[in-house]
Amino acid sequence: MQLHLIVVFYLALVAPLKFVVVQAQKLLPEPPTFIKPCALKDSQSNDCLARNIENIFQHWRNGVPGLSGVGSLDPFRVNRLRIAQRVPPNVDVRVELRNMTTVGLSQAKILNSTTLYNTGHYNLGFHVHLTQINLTSKYKLKGHVLLLNLNSTGILTSELDNLEFYVALRMQPQQAEGITFMNVNAIKTDIARIDNIRINLTNLFNGNKELERSANEIFNENWRVLFEILRPVLTQTFDSVLEDRFTKVFRYLPAKYLFKDVE
Repeated sequence: MQLHLIVVFYLALVAPLKFVVVQAQKLLPEPPTFIKPCALKDSQSNDCLARNIENIFQHWRNGVPGLSGVGSLDPFRVNRLRIAQRVPPNVDVRVELRNMTTVGLSQAKILNSTTLYNTGHYNLGFHVHLTQINLTSKYKLKGHVLLLNLNSTGILTSELDNLEFYVALRMQPQQAEGITFMNVNAIKTDIARIDNIRINLTNLFNGNKELERSANEIFNENWRVLFEILRPVLTQTFDSVLEDRFTKVFRYLPAKYLFKDVE
């Protein structure tokens, strides 16, 4: 599916735009040297916009100087995620992840991007590639995966290779004290590709190392089944990362720093 159709489809699923009053806020007094203003309404500027987003993620991976409330992107931490996943006949599990750490997000590369304009708001679309992501988390799992009945608590580690996903973002100009900012109304992601997943769960079968090793081998031989379990985790992580990042950064950067056709 072409990128601009992805943008239209996913943003059609979100709630209608609501009027947002932007309160007085802290702003970045000077534009960063790694950001170049792009023309939002010019399709030839899509590469410019893609490079800006890449640079924001890479240069501000440890947080945004002068802006509190924006934590580290790499590593990115999530306190807790709960998943209930049923994919008959192979999977029927409930999983809780705590203190999840994700490494590798700052190295995102944007393969292509698109911009759509409707009266009063902009829809942005990005096709993103990540060479590798590493996940570590405490886990609690109950249910069955493949032929294994599981009821365990331990540590989950996982490596994901060559992950690609689409991002659809809706934003609209808002003013605060005479300065225009971009207010993010909605973000949606969709995973398009993944080449491989390696996973390891500790403390399976009450610590029986031989059964634990065999189970992890089965998981890795059938990683595509496990991906259907991890897909909600990854989607929630990407949605959380991007919504947090874009919302706070776009309210910190006057729109003119990023977009030369927005006053």
